[in-house]
Amino acid sequence: MRARPHILLIGPMGAGKTTIGRLLAARLARPFLDLDADIEAAAGRSIAALFAAEGEAGFRRREAQALATALTGTPAVIATGGGAVLDAGNRAAMRAAGTVVYLTVDPVIQLARLGGDTGRPLLQTADPAGTLAALQAQREPLYRDAAHLVFDAGAPRTGRGRRRARRAPGTMRGDAGMSAPMRTVEVGGAAPYRIHIGAGLLADGALLADTLRGRHALVVSDSHVAPLYAQAVEDALRAARPDLRIGHHVLPAGEAEKTLANFAAAIDALAALGATRDACVFALGGGVVGDLAGFAAACWMRGIDCVQLPTTLLAMVDSSVGGKTAVDIPQGKNLVGAFHPPRAVVADTATLRTLPPRELRAGLAEVIKYGAIVDAPFLAWLDAHAGALLDGDDIALAEAIARSCAHKAAITERDPHERGERALLNFGHTFAHAIEAEQGYGRGLNHGEAVAVGMLLAARLAATLGLASWADAEALRMLLLRFDLPVALPAGLAPDALLARMRLDKKAQADGLRFILWNGPGLAHVVSGVDEAAVRSVLGED
Repeated sequence: MRARPHILLIGPMGAGKTTIGRLLAARLARPFLDLDADIEAAAGRSIAALFAAEGEAGFRRREAQALATALTGTPAVIATGGGAVLDAGNRAAMRAAGTVVYLTVDPVIQLARLGGDTGRPLLQTADPAGTLAALQAQREPLYRDAAHLVFDAGAPRTGRGRRRARRAPGTMRGDAGMSAPMRTVEVGGAAPYRIHIGAGLLADGALLADTLRGRHALVVSDSHVAPLYAQAVEDALRAARPDLRIGHHVLPAGEAEKTLANFAAAIDALAALGATRDACVFALGGGVVGDLAGFAAACWMRGIDCVQLPTTLLAMVDSSVGGKTAVDIPQGKNLVGAFHPPRAVVADTATLRTLPPRELRAGLAEVIKYGAIVDAPFLAWLDAHAGALLDGDDIALAEAIARSCAHKAAITERDPHERGERALLNFGHTFAHAIEAEQGYGRGLNHGEAVAVGMLLAARLAATLGLASWADAEALRMLLLRFDLPVALPAGLAPDALLARMRLDKKAQADGLRFILWNGPGLAHVVSGVDEAAVRSVLGED
């Protein structure tokens, strides 16, 4: 990089410079500049209006001035207009100011992306395809002359009215049509393992089979997920390991099914398979399946391998990582279980495309939690990318999953049995578990929604106790609302009933209630002996 290490994106219209630029700027924590948008803002008119009033020559003068101004500022990611390379001075200035990346795009894809865009003056012709081809023929040598790097941004995106791109296994599709490789998060400690994140991984038989030590595998799923993915997983495993003996067990879907009875049924399935000490349980589903199947693996012959195959965002960023397994009993959530780290986690982001919007939002609540407890800048990133995340953009989701998993992996590596720092992962959960138990699991807020309410209550409790500001609590409330998550206790839940549930919570101790609170975003800590009157005051707020 040079003295002013800008990253400049060049290429034809429709290459995705703005979309990719925003993602790259967020990843690098740099400002993002869109030269066309800056020109419009300075002129107070659209580019089409500038072309009409000043001609292309007038617009190019404005473009050169905007570029020169941008290059003298703070190092940023800069998306240029398609014709910025026409001026030799622009090309030289860009190369001297940083790294220039040329984004290429297939002409058919380019035309599909630009179809109907009336804001592009050069496309207002009877033959847009011919115009694009002529522009590319003129500018291609100039793009190559200016660029330090060339990147193919031409895979078509999947969405309304658009075709799905053909991708190599282990790549992900983003909003800009770009492909990204599988991401891997390493988890260390006494029982190290890897978290693999990418699209299409459930069909990667080699990746799945690489986790096996023996010749028995039990695929555990539920009645919602099994019809979608179980056969694909089994087929992939058989293709990679023809000698493998595979069993499957399907439990009813829902939090209410995470019971000792269904745990016993999973144990019976292992017995019917004849599973040996080197067998493996594949937990295919959300948090309920992951917890129950993981607990069965922990107990069969005093512990066999478990590979977590999470299919919900909530499970990908939380329950599949860290090795906590359990089932619920009427007295409380997750009161019967074991610590049993997985052999691997394989998070196929393609499964999130079939996830109901409510479940996606529930997972985003747990993603927000990581920003709240250890990574305040992550909250700003989430706020900036809320739209992409809610729309299911693969690249934005992969970044959120990887960042969340990295935080959880680091914490659980240092504290595998929740004797200290790992308790921070329960920010909002003391309230959330009480809400879930009091409502009856699966008959009110789901887990992520309860965590959203619980986090806000924890932030308000911290403010009540003088540990943090009410402004921080309000900022958290606004972020949760941005993701369409609940921020108020459900009607009909009495404070005394919730307090009774909290006294039985795993985090309660002899000296009273224990909560995970904060001193502000990214500054969570454990607070013991919390006065119940303060908790009641928070539960009574609207």
